[in-house]
Amino acid sequence: MIFRRALLLLEPAADAGPALSALRRVAPTLEHLLVLVQAPASSPGWFDAEVSPTTEEEAASALGPLRESSAGAAKQVEVQLVPALDGDALATLCEAEQIELLALGSRSLRALPMLYTLRKRQPVALLWSSETVSAAPLREVGCVALGQRARAAIGAFLRDHSTASLRVTLLSDVRPPPEAVASFREVAGIPSPVASTEVVSWSSMRSWFQGSSADRPFDLLVLARLPLSVFLDVRWPAPALLLPPLSSSRPFARRSLEVADLVDDGGPLRVRLEEEAAVGSPGALPDQSLAFVSGGRVVATLGAVDGEAELPAGLRATSLGVYRMGGEGPSNPVAAIEQMVDVLRPGERPVALLDAELPDEVLRALAASSGPAEPEQLAVRLRPTRSFTAIRERLRAAGLAPRVVDARAVLDEGSALDVSEEVDPVRLARVASRMRRAGFPVVSILHRGPIHPWTEGFVALCAPDLWDAGGVRRGDGLHGPPVMAMSLASAESIGGNRIELEHDNARARGWLLEAIRGSARTLHLQVYMALGDDVGTLVGDALAEAGARGVAVRVLVDSLHGLHGSFGATNPLLDRLSRSPGVELRTSRPLHEMPSLTDLKRRDHRKLVVADGQVALVGGRNLSHEYYTGFGEVPLTEASSWREVPWLDAGARVEGTAVGALAASFREAWTEAGGAPFGITAPAPAGDSRARVIVHRGLRDARTLEAYLELIASARSHLYLVNGFPLALELQHALLGALRRGVRVRVLSGHVTPTHGDQAFSGPWSAARTVATELVHSRLDPLVEAGADVRYFAVKGRPGWSPTIGVVHPHVHAKSVSVDGLRCTVGSANLDITASYWESELVLLTEDAALTRAYEASLDALMEASTRVQKEDPAWHQRALRRGWMRHWPGVLSV
Repeated sequence: MIFRRALLLLEPAADAGPALSALRRVAPTLEHLLVLVQAPASSPGWFDAEVSPTTEEEAASALGPLRESSAGAAKQVEVQLVPALDGDALATLCEAEQIELLALGSRSLRALPMLYTLRKRQPVALLWSSETVSAAPLREVGCVALGQRARAAIGAFLRDHSTASLRVTLLSDVRPPPEAVASFREVAGIPSPVASTEVVSWSSMRSWFQGSSADRPFDLLVLARLPLSVFLDVRWPAPALLLPPLSSSRPFARRSLEVADLVDDGGPLRVRLEEEAAVGSPGALPDQSLAFVSGGRVVATLGAVDGEAELPAGLRATSLGVYRMGGEGPSNPVAAIEQMVDVLRPGERPVALLDAELPDEVLRALAASSGPAEPEQLAVRLRPTRSFTAIRERLRAAGLAPRVVDARAVLDEGSALDVSEEVDPVRLARVASRMRRAGFPVVSILHRGPIHPWTEGFVALCAPDLWDAGGVRRGDGLHGPPVMAMSLASAESIGGNRIELEHDNARARGWLLEAIRGSARTLHLQVYMALGDDVGTLVGDALAEAGARGVAVRVLVDSLHGLHGSFGATNPLLDRLSRSPGVELRTSRPLHEMPSLTDLKRRDHRKLVVADGQVALVGGRNLSHEYYTGFGEVPLTEASSWREVPWLDAGARVEGTAVGALAASFREAWTEAGGAPFGITAPAPAGDSRARVIVHRGLRDARTLEAYLELIASARSHLYLVNGFPLALELQHALLGALRRGVRVRVLSGHVTPTHGDQAFSGPWSAARTVATELVHSRLDPLVEAGADVRYFAVKGRPGWSPTIGVVHPHVHAKSVSVDGLRCTVGSANLDITASYWESELVLLTEDAALTRAYEASLDALMEASTRVQKEDPAWHQRALRRGWMRHWPGVLSV
């Protein structure tokens, strides 16, 4: 072990041999040894039995032999006779001589007050010799570490004082698995190999000493603390080294730090940081600086913001210690560690991901059936209601490895509260897909939901798939749902299309009526909602006319939001259509009883028209006035209702081979709603554009979300985003990442309640929709702060408008992303949580550079006429500060 300066303190008649032998073994490379023999002094009466009658002259006469016996114990040895020392005098001497190690003879009750005072003032280690000490070099060291703080002290000591030739046994209050011991050794930077033996308490430690001293004798015992009972009662099998007391820089009553294990996916290591809550769920760690430790040294310091931090890519540690920094930071980082976490990287053993909230009996069954030939079980926390420490304790109690990763960190979801429990199976599947793409051999997931998510190269299971009601395993049990990849590449790139894009309501209305009136065989229309207003009546009449002339008209509407067929509701427009000859009407998922959250949220949000299997219209428009009326086609005054103000939307007209995939999306939804299957004739090529048809099924996958994320990640020059719904924090983080890469990000959003000047238009639910506008804008504020060009869509001076109405800021209902002038999307999928998980969606991704550049040019024109959010504007700063709390408010809009 590595000590430079030591002091040996002896009573006058004490035998120095055992203490010197212990010193030579424990500190073989001493530079300076100071040997002090205390002259006799009077003592209190209760110590009289320990007082030696040796005179000062006799003590002095023993110095010569002592010099001879201590020669060679250090490069420089001094032997002195000194008066009896009290604690303060000894502390002053140790400070002046820079003493690191104080060696003592036998344990003496009389010395305790002196040692207590010394350790309060000076960080000195204490060494007591045993009755017999070997002269051989140290080989076996037992380290007593009962409790996390004691383990930290032991780790710091072994980092600085052990060597590779030592074998260290950790005596702890728990028996950590071998991988945890290896992590402890790596984080602390311990050169010695370390094994672990469980010791439940100090009393069992005494028994363990007595039973193990013969079987496996230790050369040295190292203790982080030493209870008086152990000091007096235990017959130690070897010399004992008591470490200096740890200096604590932690504030009193600080809440415990909670950190998940980290997943290395090849990029920055995302860290989720929380603190234990006095009541309820753990909360995000307040913004502050943290240190990460490996090899006994700080390898990274960084600031946590809203409970999140990123370690730089390329950090090769497999385990890390973490602590909160304060002031100048501790002198001993190992001793300051509050949590240790593993850094998980791909290996050869298959991995099975499990929901960390699975019942205890399921966890125990998994542990009972595990083995070297079975996949490695890895828990994923999906619900932020239980701390990582509590999850690790549950796993350990069940017999599973106490490793847990956080879905929010793997997916970079942030702290949004709108990611509810019902979507957890899809989130677990996304974690598995993300890890597989990083090289982890994930073969299965075990979730708690009633609906199996679609998977990507692995199977999705729930407990009944593996065990029957009696807990008996069902064979190999691994029969999951169909494999359906969620990545963008999983949607086929289809050539041979002629595609037109628009964000013009009047043009879209013309396309719709042309498709209906021009159809000869079939006309399929799917919308989320429909109203019998001027536009709804116009389109309804055209559909009825098509049916009357022999066209097979199929109309599909979401039952809940279409206000038809759920809870006895009847939509007059749809009711009239259903009774029209040649028109068949179906509604998606009608509700008749008390609905669950899944019933209310898992709706079909797709909007699609397919005429004769040859022409398709895809976009975001429902069937009512605001979607298909141009801004110059309606008179507006300050007294107008917000329902009269047109919205900005976007759509595409497609001819060619991609129409077949769009028709298949309608057929799938139609048959799910109870309609009879029908054939699809493959359309002929009609142009040179390529496109992908991306279909997302609610609570089955997250394909549109993944498509948006991949598009944002691919951006190198610029990207446009057009949407007026609360941005999912995962997408917000991806956009912030694009800004950090130097990508120019342009966002066009709107007002859920349209405004004129600074006033909202009146109308039903106007106040609630105005609050929704604040929520939408709150999710964009971080982008403004980071340098994005964010604008609120604005229109002014249209024919028929009141000259005093000023600038009108309509709602933006379009859903569009365009990247680098190469690829762009239109469709039904908003960029919020509802569209990402709950509702079925349809998106057309166009891969045509010329078409995309033209579309971006039209967006530029819209943005130039719109209101830019100025980062330097004090009024915006005030608004952003006021609505900052809404960044984590659940997104509730779904239209």
